[in-house]
Amino acid sequence: MKATSSSPSNDQTRDDKGVEFGRYSIFPRLRLLLREGAKVDINTRAFDVLWVLVQADGELVSKDQLIDTVWSGVVVEENNLQAQMSAIRRTLGPDRGMIRTEFGRGYRLVAESRTPHSEKGASEAMRSPPSNLPLPLTSLLGRAADLREIEQLFNKSRLVTITGTGGVGKTRIALELGRRLAGHFQDGVHLAEIGKISEDELVGPTLAGALQIPSSNIEHADRIGFLLSSRQLLLIVDNCEHLAGPISRNVETILCHGPMIKVLITSQEPLGLDGEQIYRLAPLAVPPPDTRDLDVAMAYPAFELFAERSSANVQSLDLDVEVASAICQRLDGLPLALELAAARVSTLGVRGVLAALDDRFNLLTAGRRTALSRHRTLRATVDWSYHLLDSDEQRLFCRLALFASSFDAQAARAVAAPESDDPWFSLDLLGGLVGKSLLLLDLNRATPRYRLLESIRFYALEKLAERGDVDLSAARHAAYFVEITRSASDDWKKLPTEDWRATFENAIDDIRAALDWSFSAKGDLRIGVSMLACATPFWIQLSLHDECRRRITQALDRLADALNPDDEMALMAALGTALSWAIGPVIETRAAWHKALTLARELRANEIELQARYGLWLYNLRSGSYRLALEHAEEMLQLSTASNDSEAQAVGRRICGVAQHFLGNHDLARELIESSLRWFDVNRPQQAFRFGIDQRIAGLSFLSRILWVQGFGDQGKEMSAAAAAEARALDHANTLCCALAEGWCTVHALDGDREAVRREAKRLQHIAREHGLGFWSTYGDLFELWAQVCDEGEVPVSRLAAAVASVERLGFDQEYSTLFSDILLTAQRNKWDPTALRPISSLLLSRCESDSSWGEPEFRRAGSHLNNSPSEAIAGLRKALSISHRQGAKAWTLKVATDLATMLASQGDNDEARSTLVAALESFPAATAGRDLAAARALASRLGLDLSR
Repeated sequence: MKATSSSPSNDQTRDDKGVEFGRYSIFPRLRLLLREGAKVDINTRAFDVLWVLVQADGELVSKDQLIDTVWSGVVVEENNLQAQMSAIRRTLGPDRGMIRTEFGRGYRLVAESRTPHSEKGASEAMRSPPSNLPLPLTSLLGRAADLREIEQLFNKSRLVTITGTGGVGKTRIALELGRRLAGHFQDGVHLAEIGKISEDELVGPTLAGALQIPSSNIEHADRIGFLLSSRQLLLIVDNCEHLAGPISRNVETILCHGPMIKVLITSQEPLGLDGEQIYRLAPLAVPPPDTRDLDVAMAYPAFELFAERSSANVQSLDLDVEVASAICQRLDGLPLALELAAARVSTLGVRGVLAALDDRFNLLTAGRRTALSRHRTLRATVDWSYHLLDSDEQRLFCRLALFASSFDAQAARAVAAPESDDPWFSLDLLGGLVGKSLLLLDLNRATPRYRLLESIRFYALEKLAERGDVDLSAARHAAYFVEITRSASDDWKKLPTEDWRATFENAIDDIRAALDWSFSAKGDLRIGVSMLACATPFWIQLSLHDECRRRITQALDRLADALNPDDEMALMAALGTALSWAIGPVIETRAAWHKALTLARELRANEIELQARYGLWLYNLRSGSYRLALEHAEEMLQLSTASNDSEAQAVGRRICGVAQHFLGNHDLARELIESSLRWFDVNRPQQAFRFGIDQRIAGLSFLSRILWVQGFGDQGKEMSAAAAAEARALDHANTLCCALAEGWCTVHALDGDREAVRREAKRLQHIAREHGLGFWSTYGDLFELWAQVCDEGEVPVSRLAAAVASVERLGFDQEYSTLFSDILLTAQRNKWDPTALRPISSLLLSRCESDSSWGEPEFRRAGSHLNNSPSEAIAGLRKALSISHRQGAKAWTLKVATDLATMLASQGDNDEARSTLVAALESFPAATAGRDLAAARALASRLGLDLSR
């Protein structure tokens, strides 16, 4: 923005010193606003707000800054500021788009062009070249790069065509470019609106009218040459797809006889003229899924457009970023759809708009009355495009709606064009739909893939239903994808994980659609069962275990007595896997795995038997039956050895090691897991998730907790961090949850690091809930509760009771983790209501001589604090210390010895207290730090021990 005054004086106090923005001039001392030299009425407070925005020179001004500056410290409501912003927008009228609202942040003034005043101050502006372009009522968002690229195309040719699907904003960007380029053309920029005509005979007169020449002359070369040869102008020919033939002929004539004329076309398909430069205008970029941060979302033009247009209809809008982002994604960033959706916010709210998108063609009908009829509703826009297709194109277009995701030419032919044996027939039709901007083509893949925008797909599904072709097309779609699932299942153990995902991952949405149809009233149950039997790699690879559980349960409820043994075995194994991760060690999990194991042994299906042994190991481990878990792990190890399956052997050694760890045999556990890890360090399986999670990362996670128990806390934390980092890089939700829960959170909880646990527990909860991994979600909730309780913050009894109930409901062994014992001790120390935790306290106070688990010393230590008899508490601690020595659990030894020494000292037995503590400290690894070591050393100091020797 440029300052100006009515004379060359540098006197800063002159009343007539002003600033220009766009076609406006503002004089703060005179409190005068001019538009192209004419005074514009504006109230005093709105003038002050506008002046602050002008001074910011395009920078963002926060709401607080505006209020503080304009109201000079007076406390006012935010709606006062909103009222003044509305007044400014009314004053600016067609230029209201220069005021930009940025949600939650403030406002900025965006002036499209700036010119200096003349020496006379507020004089009239320079005369602009002639133009019939309409003035924009709103600002153009997110198209700066497109504008630059389209402008550069004119360096290559005098004819540029902007193509794109209906509603993508071709007209809007063409008009904006015309306004920006107006100064480059002596004879201005002229618009021919072809969308308003429908007859070939009217094309010539419409173009002639835009060029301001007699309509009779446009068909005569000698006359048009005389009229156009010296003219320098830009002709915009808008909405040409329905009259492409006559437009092509007339545009070619204009370009031949007007050497200084350039033509900008908007159309859903190119004209096909020599030298034509084509720019395919894409929808606006949308925020990634689950975006919650406003600043991140506003960087995406689709969100910015939706937010700004929504605010135009609602004076005070509290925008839910995640919901608004989801709307942008569902509407594929299509500007027309976003503007129509924003118009509904004032009546439905943002959440209401999202909920109504399944009926989007009725929802999105709030267009401007001044727009072309086909741009007033989304349905009218797509209708226009559909009726430009021939019958073969229409049939293919409708059938392609069965694809829930992108597809290749082979899939399109199988599902949507079975009538012809000629592959070029369907390829030509696909090319036609791409050319007409109804189908998107992605050439950045090894195999080109096609995709319908979601709104276009909804329309095509409606048309498919009108044609009565849904069931036959859906049957072909399901039959095609059952073969895809079979190929995916066969290749799962052959292809590297990255190659498998690149080849098959994209099919999951179509598999879902095919399963939905197969189990519907008009579907084919046999196809559905066959697909479910082969789909296990998808559920495991993409961590979709809850969905797997729901779908298989549905199938078994309907077909339990009609399944052949092979299909039943496959479904039971898949159900066991899904239940293990989606829910946990419930009775149904054990039943599914036992049935799968029985059928596998009858059918001699080694792979399913290995999977079942793994599943039963996991079930028994989580439910507290550690010896049974070890038995199944050893059976798996024997079977894999007999079948010479080296990968399964390595997995067998790992799970044997984990079972030994939970039985308290930490040295043997460490040896077995390290042996397994050595195999995985040298051999990387083609399919990392054969047994549901990456086995190397699982090995690192469990080894980290063993190291902590053995007294190597720092090494354990480093290893848990390495496991979590590898899991994040792997991008597999189930594996990451394992690394966070069994490794990172467990080790840091053992070490008392509440902040580290709280931070990663939130990540664990989010990932688990996003992927339907109920077991990990429950574990994450427990970690979060532990961190809150250990902060000494009182927790409602209802929440403690809910945590205990959820663990009991899942059959999750309360001794699987030490979290509950920590929670119980904190509750006792703070004298909270013990009712909710009574099942835990009963467990800790009733230890049996034969009890043996990884945390036995810790559980007995916690139980001693609940015992009202000092002598019995000391006896319990002595027993705990003996068990920790036997286990080689030096971390437990240190904790128990510290508590025992404290209790002995309180009874006056300082000598035994000192000897007990010294023995624990001397055996503890030297290069380790931590909370418990610090506590032990502090006690030693109080007992007068010199640890420096």
